[in-house]
Amino acid sequence: MSFLFTKKWKREGKIMLGSKSIIILQILYNTDEEKNLKELAEILNFSERSLRYEIEKIFETLDVKELGLELSKGSLKIGNKKKLLEILEKNYKSSNFSSEEREIYITLKILFERIINQVHLAEELDVSRSTIKLHLKKIEEILKEYNLKLEISHKKGLEIIGEEEKIRLCALKLIRKINHSKNELFKKVMRNYFDLNEEGIVIFINYCQKIMNKIISDEAFEIIKKYLKISLLMVKKGYELKKIKNEKFLEETLEYKAVEKGKALLEANYEIEMGKVEYLKIADYFLGSHNYNLECSYFENWVEIELLIKKMIYNFNKRIDIDISNDEVLLDGLINHIKPTIYRIKNGIELENTIYEEVVEIYPHLFEITKEILEELEEFIQNKFSKDEIAFIVIHFRAAIDRNKVRSKEKKNILVICGWGYGTSKLLAQQLKDIYSVNIIDILPYHQYKKKKYYKDIDLVVSTVELKELDEGIPVIKVNPILTNEDLQKLNKQDLQKSSKKVLFSEVLEAVKKVTTNLDEKMLLKELNGVLGNILVDDISQKKITIFDMLDKNLILDGIEVNNWEEAVRKAGENLVKYGYSTEKYVDNMVESIKKYGSYAIILPGIAFPHAKSEGEVVKTAFSIVRLKKEVLFPGDIPVKMIVAFSSIDNKEHLDAFIEIVEMMEKKDFDFIKFVKKYCKK
Repeated sequence: MSFLFTKKWKREGKIMLGSKSIIILQILYNTDEEKNLKELAEILNFSERSLRYEIEKIFETLDVKELGLELSKGSLKIGNKKKLLEILEKNYKSSNFSSEEREIYITLKILFERIINQVHLAEELDVSRSTIKLHLKKIEEILKEYNLKLEISHKKGLEIIGEEEKIRLCALKLIRKINHSKNELFKKVMRNYFDLNEEGIVIFINYCQKIMNKIISDEAFEIIKKYLKISLLMVKKGYELKKIKNEKFLEETLEYKAVEKGKALLEANYEIEMGKVEYLKIADYFLGSHNYNLECSYFENWVEIELLIKKMIYNFNKRIDIDISNDEVLLDGLINHIKPTIYRIKNGIELENTIYEEVVEIYPHLFEITKEILEELEEFIQNKFSKDEIAFIVIHFRAAIDRNKVRSKEKKNILVICGWGYGTSKLLAQQLKDIYSVNIIDILPYHQYKKKKYYKDIDLVVSTVELKELDEGIPVIKVNPILTNEDLQKLNKQDLQKSSKKVLFSEVLEAVKKVTTNLDEKMLLKELNGVLGNILVDDISQKKITIFDMLDKNLILDGIEVNNWEEAVRKAGENLVKYGYSTEKYVDNMVESIKKYGSYAIILPGIAFPHAKSEGEVVKTAFSIVRLKKEVLFPGDIPVKMIVAFSSIDNKEHLDAFIEIVEMMEKKDFDFIKFVKKYCKK
């Protein structure tokens, strides 16, 4: 019966192929060699019997001679690919998508339509609802990378929730993935889905390039074109960007000025009107595209920047004892800081203010870690971060470490069991305390442990003897009396907090002097700092100026009302001038730094630390503190309620006090202004 029907379809010029047959023909189209049936069955996850059945249907349905289709000696080959492409184009539809293609299609449908119905999707793609549910589980993981999620919408289906900027970023990534697909048929179907005349977009991009007097790479051109296409389609559907980070910074760029001049071309071509934020975002994309290098598109990194920063945090986290991996303040701070930093690096703009010497002196270990984790980002953008730029990033990580100290895991209680005698037991316990921050609740021989089964708070047993069984599921780690690398690997898997024990330089010096009299103390201190980092405490050198030397009760203003961030910064600066710490020019320089570089001075949530380079405008190092009655928005729409403006006589003297202030302000419910009024003498 089936064969008779296919004869009828051929007479009427119609071809009816099932989805499995289409997939087989697709594979033949995409290869220049004949396909062995066994190999083909493995690729398709078919049995050879099912595959032969599908091939039989293809032979019944199509004109085999015209196609040059042959099955010989267990292999299938095609002769006329041009004719095969015609057949595939006529038969290919969404029900022929592969599993991966369905996921891309569903995800884009969610991003553009915002609400999807699982029943309708199953019908459209000709799959079961259970298959759609499996796809959605994978899609939710993709969306999670962009802080997007699906929620049930009453009587409508599943609705996407998240920031518009992230939705578009996800869409751009998927559209680029489609373009890299080897399935030309899938690409053609998806191009029809995003049908929009590109002529007006091309005219707009070329006009912007002319105004900027810059030529962008072909790849960057294509990606900006795709982003503009996404934006126009989204705005037409009523989905507009309402906010953007670093708005003030972007407003001042040449790219935004060019986009502003060219927007009439875009709006006239597409009969659309878009808000200021939309054009700021377009400028943001142009900012990352000025690299005429076909091997490495700088723009691609701009699109991926947030994911790269997350990876940086992960790599930094692996190298320290405190867990900062989930610090949202750090993530937001680095995103706000690094985007303009990359722009400065690409355009050869150097920071006027440097804290490199201070940072590398006090935090050499953190500086080296930061320098190391930036290497991947440097490779992507094909530019190096200067030591001054790295130093500012170190401060972000240092603040995160301090912020998360209070959240670090509690010490675990360890019971040590050793069969080697009391002296060896004590040595093992000391090794554990030196390496990990733990409580050794007791040291026992095995026979004593068997008698004392009343330890309720034991988290872990470390034993030099084989223990066959323990009550209440307490883990046991067998080690050697002197810990080996293998022992440490086993212990590290128990999530033990590493020790943060400090070493006094005076104690080290005393020990060294017992074996030598020819000693350069400064050189020894420098070398030990390089090896021990923050573990070493310099308790001998002349004390640096403390926070109390730099704080003045006269430099505090509380409950001040202002209209904007500039007015707030100038209020703090006025006090520095009034009490003879700086000139008015220094205050102007602080304001200009923020206008030029954005909100990099915001190191803690709600607190800005404006400052400028001293070029004769600073008389004395000091901190001026202003607490506002109501928050003001700094560039990038970042809310700030406290201004800590500081002047530094040598761009170095302030750093210790600066770090102390940051650490104090990070403490929960700590009133810094109250502290200054109570304890500062001046």
